[in-house]
Amino acid sequence: MATDTEPTTTVQDRYEPTTAVPWLHQVKAFALRTLRELFRNRSALFWGLVSPVFFYVLFGVIVPQGPSSGAYKASNAVAFGVFGAFSVTLVIFAATLSADLTNKRYRKLRSLPIAPSADVLGRFVGGFALAVVSFSLVLAVGLVTGASFALRGLLSIPIVLTSLFLFCLLSVAAAVLVAAVIDEGEYIVGVTNMLVLGLFFVTGYNGLVPGLMPEPLPGLVNYVPNALAARLGIYHLTTIGPNGPLSPPPLPTGPEYLALLAGYTVVIGAVASVVMRRYIYAGDGGE
Repeated sequence: MATDTEPTTTVQDRYEPTTAVPWLHQVKAFALRTLRELFRNRSALFWGLVSPVFFYVLFGVIVPQGPSSGAYKASNAVAFGVFGAFSVTLVIFAATLSADLTNKRYRKLRSLPIAPSADVLGRFVGGFALAVVSFSLVLAVGLVTGASFALRGLLSIPIVLTSLFLFCLLSVAAAVLVAAVIDEGEYIVGVTNMLVLGLFFVTGYNGLVPGLMPEPLPGLVNYVPNALAARLGIYHLTTIGPNGPLSPPPLPTGPEYLALLAGYTVVIGAVASVVMRRYIYAGDGGE
């Protein structure tokens, strides 16, 4: 006798290309959503756009007068621009991810055929766009206040953008880890701001004044990600030489420093990817 059997649905069925949203569309959706949230968030705009300019005007405009004063202002602008990018990609990214966890948005996202990699990359694209705006805004204010920028060569702009991209990607990966570790969302902004400001001051204002670092840290300034990104930018966007006023140690100039930054990004990014997949999507993050 024939019997009726209910159709079964496998995990694979839920992710068939005919029903799942294409990966690139997912990335775009998360990126646009991130940008909308950022530009509606006054706190995000303050920390990402206003505070770096404020700190530059407060600490970076007044320099010793002389033939090199424009170059000094330019180096300060680059350092504070990296500070702004760091604020966007660590503080704001961690805060928005934590808010989604706290508000239980991932309950719905877990039920949909969404790739965790598309989630992270889309959020990163949105955050990186604001980070570039923040970095460029500080440089523009520097130019208005008398900073003298000069390209080291034809590859200077690609190198600076690559280092900024890698550093921001590293910061986003760190933000995922922070948001996963700290369950209380109200503490996220405070903790991440302490990290950004702490690294800024411990590294001698993002590598501007290595002599301010406690011994033996000055010799390691080119190996700390935030200072490394800033000092690479200073070398390629100003006339300050490797053995100029920002040494010792000499400013980073070779491709090995970009490779080092990429290495940091790969390692921390791999850990963050596992956390995003297992804790937030496959686990019970935010519950």
